[in-house]
Amino acid sequence: MTHVIIVAAILGLGPLAADPALAQQVPAAIVADPLADKEFPAALAVVSFSSHGVDLDATLYLASGRGPHGAVVLLHGLPGYEVNGDLAQAIRRAGWNVLLFHYRGMWGAGGAFSFSSAIEDTAEAVRFLRDAATATKYRIDPRRVILIGHSFGGFLAGYEGSRNPDLAGIAMISAVNLGRLNADPREREIRLKRWSTQLHPVRGVTASELFAEAARHGTGWDYVRWTGALRGRALLIVIADDQNRTDMDALAAALRKNGSAALQHAAVETDHNFSDRRIALQTIVLGWLESLPSNARGAKN
Repeated sequence: MTHVIIVAAILGLGPLAADPALAQQVPAAIVADPLADKEFPAALAVVSFSSHGVDLDATLYLASGRGPHGAVVLLHGLPGYEVNGDLAQAIRRAGWNVLLFHYRGMWGAGGAFSFSSAIEDTAEAVRFLRDAATATKYRIDPRRVILIGHSFGGFLAGYEGSRNPDLAGIAMISAVNLGRLNADPREREIRLKRWSTQLHPVRGVTASELFAEAARHGTGWDYVRWTGALRGRALLIVIADDQNRTDMDALAAALRKNGSAALQHAAVETDHNFSDRRIALQTIVLGWLESLPSNARGAKN
């Protein structure tokens, strides 16, 4: 069942829609539950994986059907007040397994938080899903693992994606560019003030220390400089009207200049959390997942 709702006309992409191919029908998975499979029902599994000596609890949304299913690691931001649970459910209804977890030192997870430790945690989450025992137990196709990240999670998706050629796709949603956190003194102070009030769930680090960590890594953490590594990858960039838009626009422009034929790029007139454009966000992400080569799609029943 497909509900005909054109994204660009109704869901707010309007004149900002960067790719006409994304002005498409709302996928059925956003508005309709899949057929029940009594032998292999949709389910929620409570799992954990180890990252550098710390066991990280995670939620694994299991798609209906025998599979094997592609799997998405859905990476939240800093500190993750918006975890995009609605997006996780829509992706599962579309036939993918979805893993959500908190980074070390955040929301009760062990250890202390840092940007570097979260980078490590992301790599371990991918390894967990691609592990043979995990793949067998949870009906996962390890060749079809996707990273989708929002805000800081978007940075993590791009970082891991630029270094891991085995990923089937990478989506960066309103991704913060850590390599340029300190580039503009005025913008730096605005961010620093805001972050200082939002790190209550984060343990072992202050906002000032995080900015210092980003400064130490300099241009190595500037995602616009990763275009060479990302150029040949299946990549989705989604931009909002927020403080990350300039860097995201620069990344998209650099990728297009470098001939990234597999790039899909959309911009949405909304805030950083896509607060009033959640259906638009789901439509863009699910449309991109469906556009991936058949050997990288989620559902295989």
